[in-house]
Amino acid sequence: MAKKEIVLDFGSFALDAELFDTGIAENFAEHLPYRVSLVQWGGELYGSIGIDLGEDTPVTEIPPGGIAYTKNGRYVCIFFGQRPAWAVEYIGRIRGDGWKKLLDNPDCDSLVIRGR
Repeated sequence: MAKKEIVLDFGSFALDAELFDTGIAENFAEHLPYRVSLVQWGGELYGSIGIDLGEDTPVTEIPPGGIAYTKNGRYVCIFFGQRPAWAVEYIGRIRGDGWKKLLDNPDCDSLVIRGR
């Protein structure tokens, strides 16, 4: 699978992103779209997608703008300055510096993730 373009729609703004060419990212893409209720934890937004996508190669560092998945809670996680609480699957990233919008709007409480 080539990188898949997606949109993170927070309601008042949307961010262009891409999923990497990994097994977990491909599983994630197969179930698009997602409607996610978000919780903020420092510089991270996360919420359950309700689907167990498994685990492949979890990592403990995700750069700002990184999109991750964890089977713990079946969460999709969007990072903009926070380290993961545990190892997660790094499945994609927000394009460019678009993630900086999250610094000004960290209290987003819902998200639609869809293909482009």
